Parts: sequence; C-alpha cells; structure tokens
Amino acid sequence: MAVNSVSTSTLSNILQNTVSRLQSQMTSIETENSTGLLADIGLTLGADSGRYISMHQQYAELNGLTASNVVVTTQLDTAYTAVTTMQKSAANVLKQVITGLSTTPSSTGSAAIQSVATGALSSFIAGANSEVAGVYVFGGINTATQPINAYSAPPATSAAQQAVQTVLSNYLGAHSLTSVNQMTGAQMQEFLTATPSSTPSLPANQSFASLFQSGAASATPPSLNWSDWSKASDTPLTNRISLKLTDTTSVSANNQAFQSMAQGLTMLSEFANQNLTADAYTALMQTAQKVVNTASSQLTETAATIGTMQNSVNQSNSSITLQQNVLNKQINAREAVDPYTVASEVTNLSTQLQVAYSLTSQIHKLSLVNFL
Repeated sequence: MAVNSVSTSTLSNILQNTVSRLQSQMTSIETENSTGLLADIGLTLGADSGRYISMHQQYAELNGLTASNVVVTTQLDTAYTAVTTMQKSAANVLKQVITGLSTTPSSTGSAAIQSVATGALSSFIAGANSEVAGVYVFGGINTATQPINAYSAPPATSAAQQAVQTVLSNYLGAHSLTSVNQMTGAQMQEFLTATPSSTPSLPANQSFASLFQSGAASATPPSLNWSDWSKASDTPLTNRISLKLTDTTSVSANNQAFQSMAQGLTMLSEFANQNLTADAYTALMQTAQKVVNTASSQLTETAATIGTMQNSVNQSNSSITLQQNVLNKQINAREAVDPYTVASEVTNLSTQLQVAYSLTSQIHKLSLVNFL
C-alpha cells in the first residue's frame, strides 16, 4: 500500500486559504449584523438585484429632496416672519397717521409721525433684506445681492433719497416755488400721487409716485424709479420640492406691496415735519393713509402667498415620507436579515476561525529541528 506524503507547507497553505475565506465571510456577516441588511445584494439576489438598486437610488433622491426642502422651509419661514412684521409696522404707522389728521404741521404730533415713519422705513428695509445662510430671501434669483438699498446712508446720500430730492426740486421749479412749505393742498396731492400715465402733463421727473414703480436703471443714478431702491430680480426662486413637482418658493422685493410700503413711509419720513401749509399737510396725511393702507392689504396678500408656498412644501414632505416608508418596506422584505440567524453565524464563524488559527500555529511549530 502506498502512502502519500503531505508537507507542512501544503497544510499551512490550505489553512491560510481557509482563514482568508472565513475572514471574508466574517466581514460580510458582521456587516449584516450591524446593518440588519444583506452585505452584498448582487451576490444574494442575483438578477433581481437591479430592481433593488434602483429603489436605493430613489430613496437617496428622496433624502436629497428632504434636505433641500429643509432649506426652502427655513427661507419661507424667514420671509413670512419679515412680511408679518411689516404688516404690524404698517398698522402702527396708520394709527399715527389717523392721529396726525387732527394735528397741525410742525407740531409735536407731526414730529412724532416723522420719527415713527423713519423708524418704520429702516425696519422695512432690514426686513426686505432678510437672509438665510447668505441667501437673500426677497432677492428673487439674485440671491447673493442685497435686494433693497439703504435709504439714508450718511455721509453720502443714497440714490433713492437723491431721487426724492430731484423730483421735488423739479416740481417746485416747474411751479415757481422755492420750498415745499409753499405748496398748496392740490399741489401736494398731485406731486405725491400723479404719474405721467394718470396725468400726461406731469413729467416723470416731477412725480414722487413714479419713484416706486418698476423701471430700467440708468447709467448714472438716480434713475427716478424703483431701480434706485431695488437690486432684486423680478424672477422668483423655484425649487424641486418633490419627485414630480417644481414650484415657486420665494417673493421678490419688487412686489407691489414692498413698493407701496416704501412709498407711504418715505412721504411721511420726508415731509411730515416740514412746516407745510394746513391744506398741504392734510393732503399728505390723507395720501399717506391711503398708500399705507393699500400696502397693508398687499402685504396680507403676500403673506398668504408665502403661506401657500409653505403648505405646498409641507405637503411634498408628507408625500416624500410616505414614499420612503413604502420603499423601506419593499427593500426590507428582500434585503433584511434575521438577526438571530446572523448572530448564530457570527458565533460559528468565530469558532471556526479560532480553530483555524490554532491549527496554523501548531503546524508552524512543526520542524525537524525539534526532533534532531
């Protein structure tokens, strides 16, 4: 009978291969033990794995939309807070204007109105320039540019303030007046409310109201229109808020509500305490009341628009959550592993590895030297 000899080198190589295989299996089974899912769906599911890889990709896409919607929600919340604050400011100014109708020009009452309007104008500009992580929420697609310029920027004069001074100077000159306190009630009314479209005989460079209407910027400011105030884009931001829906998610500072608010506050800030004639002062208060009241109504509509956007994003988030739950169930149905079975396999593999390590150690100790 022939006896085949087996070298210790051959035995060692066999055991090393066994250890490598067991270690690879241990890595996979430990992954399954920690994640609760198959370590290699391609190896386990075969041809059906493509479907589940697609599900994972869709789930990741939904996760991305969720993260994006968090940013959108924060921006909309900031915009809504700013607009509602403007509404409260408009209501406070209206109270002062109504009181102002019973006061006289250049009295303590008119000085108080001017002070309140000036403070409200600064607050309005700050609100219009609200930002979230460097993104101006009322800038439209010009998210990196501050949408509304400061009205008073000492020691220099802003383009918006220069525009007011220019149209006033032009109007006074055209009517042979040297000061605003010489204006009649009719003239004050015309100056504050008339535009070339409503009064063709009035040039645009003599119209206060034209300063708060959209228009192109000139090469050398002031442009005598809303571009002296705003650098916002008319185009609002849009975002993909669900797999199938891309929606408008911002309001531009070129919105009429912002223009009306700036118009009402500016006329009070500039002229309420200018020692006007009684008729001119009454015309100013009545016009301001109408403009600020219009601004307040427009701001209410703007807040409602933002609220609709918030609701749309919230509904999309709810839909995304439902889709993720469905995907999770489908994925887990095929890829989830039995934790008890996996734990048992971990124990068995650990035992086999320990035996393999022990045998390898014993074989490495075999040497003819020990028997000589």
